[in-house]
Amino acid sequence: MNVNQKIVIFTIIIGIAHSATIGKLLQVPDKDPTLKALVYKDGLPKANAKIHDTVLWVPATTQFSARRITVMNQGKLYSTWTYDMLLQQSNCPSRSTPMADLPGCKAISSSPKTLCSVHTSLFDNDFSSAESEVYCTKA
Repeated sequence: MNVNQKIVIFTIIIGIAHSATIGKLLQVPDKDPTLKALVYKDGLPKANAKIHDTVLWVPATTQFSARRITVMNQGKLYSTWTYDMLLQQSNCPSRSTPMADLPGCKAISSSPKTLCSVHTSLFDNDFSSAESEVYCTKA
């Protein structure tokens, strides 16, 4: 079997496996790279905009209880992600810390906690299409 045949077979297998999950609610592991990207690129910036504090709030834990459902929309995969973030204040000032630096901000363990639920929908691998709603309550 040559390389091109192997690529075709691999593509078919991946397509079948992926289509088996379309329309099904799936648990997402906390270490999922797309989940981590959603948390830091979308969820946390929106949560911090809602909280309005002098410091940035960051995850107190790396447990997000994430779920995802994927459907076909206009011939493309479209996923809705739902996850929870337990947040605490960090030592990063909100006025001078760029959102890109959020992963480096550490939670102050003695600070109060806030629980934020995030619902994000986007075309797969297209963060510019992301639409999110964030709801936060004191924990």
